[in-house]
Amino acid sequence: EECLIDFRELVGEHSGENMAAAVWDSHKKFGLLGRITAFVMDNATNNDTMVTAFARRCRTERIPFSATNARMRCMPHTIHLS
Repeated sequence: EECLIDFRELVGEHSGENMAAAVWDSHKKFGLLGRITAFVMDNATNNDTMVTAFARRCRTERIPFSATNARMRCMPHTIHLS
């Protein structure tokens, strides 16, 4: 089952750090911190940076989260690129 929990305007540069801050705030707002296992995204490098920045925030809050294991590439996007 899928459900859109938030849709936010990203103010400023679409850097991984800014994206991580927005994602963190949304997860905190809806009580999802510590419940996320993976992010499915396209191959943009700022998405890699976002997951790494999100993982740093998790470490600071002692929330288990592995950036290495949590970054999933979107298969249709990958196939489209080939």
